[in-house]
Amino acid sequence: MNKLNFKMATRGIKNNKFLYFPYILASSFMLFIFNLLIDLKSEKFILETRGSEIIKSLLEVGSWIVAIFSLIFLVYMAKTIVKNRYKELGLLYGLGMDKKSLRKILIIENLILGILILIIGSFLVILLGPLFINLVAKILKIQTEIKLSVNFSKLILGLIIFAIIFILITLISLNSIRKTNPIELSKLSQKGESEPKANVISMILAIILIGYGYYTALSINGGIFQALSKFLPASLSVIIGTYFFFRSLVIWILKLFRKNKKIYYKGTNMTFIGELIKRSKESAMALSSITIISSLFLISFVDMSAMFVGKNDLLDRIAPSDFLIQYQENDKESEKYTKNFLEKNIDKEKIENFGEFKRKGLVVSEKSYGKFSTIEDNDLKKSIMDEKTKIISLIDIKSFNMANKTNIFLKKDEAIVFDSKAKKYGKISIENQNLKVKENVKNTSYVLMDPTTSLFHNILVVVDDFDEFSKKISDGKNIKTFPSVSGVYFDLKDKSQKNIDYMDKNLNKNISDKDKILVKNSIENRMDFDKIHTGAYIVVLILALVFLISTIIVIYYKQAAEGLEDGRNIKILQKVGMSKKEIKKSVKKQNYFTFFGPLIISIIHILIASKLAFGMIQLFAMFELRKFVEIEAICIIIFSLIYIMIFRITLPIYFEMGKLNKE
Repeated sequence: MNKLNFKMATRGIKNNKFLYFPYILASSFMLFIFNLLIDLKSEKFILETRGSEIIKSLLEVGSWIVAIFSLIFLVYMAKTIVKNRYKELGLLYGLGMDKKSLRKILIIENLILGILILIIGSFLVILLGPLFINLVAKILKIQTEIKLSVNFSKLILGLIIFAIIFILITLISLNSIRKTNPIELSKLSQKGESEPKANVISMILAIILIGYGYYTALSINGGIFQALSKFLPASLSVIIGTYFFFRSLVIWILKLFRKNKKIYYKGTNMTFIGELIKRSKESAMALSSITIISSLFLISFVDMSAMFVGKNDLLDRIAPSDFLIQYQENDKESEKYTKNFLEKNIDKEKIENFGEFKRKGLVVSEKSYGKFSTIEDNDLKKSIMDEKTKIISLIDIKSFNMANKTNIFLKKDEAIVFDSKAKKYGKISIENQNLKVKENVKNTSYVLMDPTTSLFHNILVVVDDFDEFSKKISDGKNIKTFPSVSGVYFDLKDKSQKNIDYMDKNLNKNISDKDKILVKNSIENRMDFDKIHTGAYIVVLILALVFLISTIIVIYYKQAAEGLEDGRNIKILQKVGMSKKEIKKSVKKQNYFTFFGPLIISIIHILIASKLAFGMIQLFAMFELRKFVEIEAICIIIFSLIYIMIFRITLPIYFEMGKLNKE
């Protein structure tokens, strides 16, 4: 009997390969991606990447999103497969096979499928993991050699999680035939979904959860620290709220359409709306999954694109000149030594854009527009994350003119202002020291600003007399300032590696060894930029690919599964007098609604999350919010075209499965 059960199980899988093939493919792919994301967390190139802790958190969140999505959608797929096999199972039951043997067949089938998926997924991790990562690196033109080693202890974690998922799927399959006789089991395959009710609790939960997520996303001021702290709760609330939205609010909206007789009885709307209402409960999981992974793809795609476009802007802020030599502002000995050395040892014909600067950094709080007060040391920890906290770089007009090649004159009560968020001021006040703003500049040389504060809201304030103004605002207070620094900077005319190495060695040997003098080689920093950001690029690109491929798999399977289910309904509609043309029209309306609904909702999600995404991307790219929105709009258009293409390719699958071929 065991051999017979095994034979029946393998035959059942073979006969339903059109259902099981995408199931095996999707499950293996999810296992592969889950383990890949888990493995990446401990890789050397990730740990050495700028912002590694954030990347590790992103990988952690991404891996568990994949696991949760796998559970939800694989259960949905398994339930659909079992439902489409009720007639087959009922026939076996009616021919004399007892329920115990039927359960054994289902257990063996799920065991075979589970083992097969775990084996395929593991081989994909072992064989394709390193290849996949290096392929991504080549696409990104990253020169760093990446070696991805498989962590077998973490591979076991993935196997355990997916084994638990398959055990749950098996229990659900067994439960579906627990209280049925042969006739009932056969009829279950023909039984449609009972009309669902628009659950009031689900509606309230949808409104509260999505409302909270939207409010959280809109309430941030664009800062990275605030965005990071709010990303996870906002994302989770919108994800859960989206499921309740499709389970309740969509049903309520459709029932409103049905009450409107002008809409309901027009053309094929009666069958279109009726079928959507009946299947909306069962489709809630699939539709919410499509919406969620489409949103996740969009945010990954937007951030990935922004990382490329904004790379140079970020470099201009953190490495504005080829070489920078910096020392404490009052350290006259270091200043004298540096200038004497440069005068005697550096050929002026080989350098350009030489300049000097003096800078004082202030941590301030904006009390009202353009009015700032300095923060005392004791209050810094409490206020550093506050959206009202800004970093002011105070410099003199001589430094500004030299860096920007201008010749501007300032009076003692005048200032030039540059705001990193493009704000404009008529007047500016620091510790009640009032200044008229002579000019709000759109651009400035970032050599004048402290690169370590680039993640904060920065304001450059240019005054006539640096020392006098500094004394006025300090006035004996224990205010928080960055060290007042002075320095020189220059670019190389010949940026050959030989010349770079010579200058770097010369400066470090003769200057950097001196106490309190910092030499910064920005050319090397630029050349290392792709290497130190390798982890971030790869993580975001992997997540984007995961969510795109997941979207394709979900749409494909939903079309195939619903085509099979609707095949019987199509025959009934033909019997009551509807032509194939009318049926196709009704079916297409259903498909347009169920597949373009998630696209529209996901676009709304990503637009609401714009400020949140903009805040997070500032670790890897720098530009104004306006430019980020332009990138976002282009990405949405590209994804919409891809989504429409997927829809058009998979639509014939629905008709083929429903036995309704195109005329």
